[in-house]
Amino acid sequence: MSDSPLDTLEDKLSEQAERIRELEKKADKILEESYDLDQHRSLLEQKAQILAGLPETAEPFLDQLSHQTRSAVEQRLNTFAHNAQQAMGVGSVFFMRQLLYPEDYREGQANDLESFIQALKQRH
Repeated sequence: MSDSPLDTLEDKLSEQAERIRELEKKADKILEESYDLDQHRSLLEQKAQILAGLPETAEPFLDQLSHQTRSAVEQRLNTFAHNAQQAMGVGSVFFMRQLLYPEDYREGQANDLESFIQALKQRH
């Protein structure tokens, strides 16, 4: 059970990261099995919407964090949100799919959101 605001924030972000992974898996499966481009786009838009909403998800917990941690969290989540909004703005499924993944990403590695959550856990 979570006992600090940072623990609770980590839990909330982890839930969102899991939702994103599930959406990506569904999108990949739909593309491979039925090639339903509209459904594929819809799932990736949902992913981008989750990322765009991360600052709002974190908002209830920010006042309880140290100034340094709060600043780091706000900066990173705002970057995730900005990138997602840009991808949705141009309507590119490629950019929406690539959100959270650097060029050198290898399957099985943590994505950028998961890596950020791991870094937060190391602050304890």
